[in-house]
Amino acid sequence: MRLPLVFMFSGQGSQYHQMGRELYDRHPRFRLWMDHCDEIAAPLIGGSLCDVLYRDGDKGQPFDRLLHTNPALVAFEFSLARVLIEAGASPDYLLGYSLGELTAAIVGEALSIEQGIGLAVDYARLIEAESPLATMLAVVDVPDIETRYADQFAGCWVTARNFDRHLVVTGPVDAIAPLREALARDGVVHQVLSVKYGFHTEMQQALEAPFMALARTLDFAPLRTPMVSCLDGRVYHGDSDPQDWLRRMWTTFRQPVEFASTVRSLLDRGDFHFLDVGPSGTLATFVKYLLPADSASTFNDVINPFGMDEQKYRGALQAIGLSDAASTADELGNVSYSARRAFV
Repeated sequence: MRLPLVFMFSGQGSQYHQMGRELYDRHPRFRLWMDHCDEIAAPLIGGSLCDVLYRDGDKGQPFDRLLHTNPALVAFEFSLARVLIEAGASPDYLLGYSLGELTAAIVGEALSIEQGIGLAVDYARLIEAESPLATMLAVVDVPDIETRYADQFAGCWVTARNFDRHLVVTGPVDAIAPLREALARDGVVHQVLSVKYGFHTEMQQALEAPFMALARTLDFAPLRTPMVSCLDGRVYHGDSDPQDWLRRMWTTFRQPVEFASTVRSLLDRGDFHFLDVGPSGTLATFVKYLLPADSASTFNDVINPFGMDEQKYRGALQAIGLSDAASTADELGNVSYSARRAFV
């Protein structure tokens, strides 16, 4: 008997240039869904989203312009979820991390993909116009960072707790600089995320009114798949109040992400198979460190930055007892991206 399946969608910081390129080149259904999203996004961002993602360049090339990364993450995760579902991987729960909660709402059919990409773009424009710059740091092995580095922590916030050894700290660029220096001095492992704004902090508070004005234009439908909140571990069902969605959409971007406690609250319900439907595999890694030694729960990523997209995708399906006949190169599979775009 298979374990209940949880689709997990990551947020800002998990994106990178060329994410899913091999799958785009070789999986016709993934390409179809990405091109569909591209058609929705193009008039909103003033050009092709797929051109931005897959134009010449490598994975190390900076990819942090919010106007592009917001819709790119939504498009990528939605497209990957669609091909998984078409292959028979029907999720029992949806779990979204920060912006990933927007993708979860789309996959759960509370929002259309057109509405979701539109909100992702509108929110990106709002942030770029009104939000001050910030730095987000992933920090390892300092769970008590607020007290251990109290002198350097002024003006900063813990904005995500992913597992006991991994958290995210965010603050204005100037405010977080002393903390970065202290962490480097002490040999603490940390990494600057590809995010330039202070999500999940008080830096976003002034944007509440314009964001809520955007959210009120959306037409929320009942969820068709239960959705787990990374704010408090609450499970939302199809009978959830649409007005509650309006409040949640803002709170998701304003409050810290409590991924660790969310997964633990799910594990209190039983065992699950956690499938990371984001581009980097980070949520699967977090789950790995959250599972008790005697847990029967399992986890997989579907794509990560290290290549072999198609092989990883097939392996993820096999892990849940499925295969995908569509994941073979079609007649366009060996044609370059740029050449293929010329015929679209």
